[in-house]
Amino acid sequence: MKCTVLLWIGFLMFAIGCTNPDKNDQTTEAVDTAVAINAIDTAAEKDVLATVGTEILTALNAKDYKSFAAYFHPKKGVLFSPYGMIDRKNATQLTKANFLKIIEEHGSINWGSYDGSGEPIKLTAQKYLDKFVYNANYLHAEKTSFNEIIGKGNSASNLNEIFPDHPFLEYYFSGFDKKYDGMDWSSLRLVFEQYQSTYFLVAVVHDQWTI
Repeated sequence: MKCTVLLWIGFLMFAIGCTNPDKNDQTTEAVDTAVAINAIDTAAEKDVLATVGTEILTALNAKDYKSFAAYFHPKKGVLFSPYGMIDRKNATQLTKANFLKIIEEHGSINWGSYDGSGEPIKLTAQKYLDKFVYNANYLHAEKTSFNEIIGKGNSASNLNEIFPDHPFLEYYFSGFDKKYDGMDWSSLRLVFEQYQSTYFLVAVVHDQWTI
C-alpha cells in the first residue's frame, strides 16, 4: 500500500513538472503578444498625434484661430495654462464657441496669474496666444517629445496629475539668447483626449523658467 501511494505521488509530481512549463510558455507568449500590441498602438497614436500637432501649430503660426478652434474637445473644451504647474482652480477653460467669441470681440479676460507678481493675466485671446501659447516658432522646435516632459526649470509640472493617461506632445526650445544661459527656455505642451475615435485638444500648457 505504501509503495502504491509513493508511486502515485511520484507520478503526480512528474505530471505537474511536465505540464507547468507549457503553461508558463503560454503565459509568456500571451504577455509578449500583449506588449507587442501595446507597442504598435503607442506607435500608431504617436504618429497620428504628430500629424495633428503639426496641423495645430500650422494654424497658430498663421493666426488662423478658427482652424485652431476646430481641434477643441467638443464636450470639455480646452484648458489654457500659462505655466507648467497648472492651477486647475484658476486656469481658463474655454469651449470652441466661447473661444471664437472672445477672438471676435477682442475682449480681455483673466487667464490666471503672472509668476512672481501674482498679478492677473488680463489679456485678449490674441495677446495671450502670442505670449503664452505660440510665443516661439514651435513648428520648427529644437526638440519634440511624445508623453515626456522636456522643459524643466525651478518649478515642477503637474500635467500627469491633472491629466492622467492623456497623451501629449511637447515642443521645446532650450533658449534663445546665450547671455541667459538657458534660463529663457520655452515649451508648449498639447494635451489630447480621444472622443468618438478622434483626438481633440483638452489642454494647452505653456512652460518656462519661473521665479
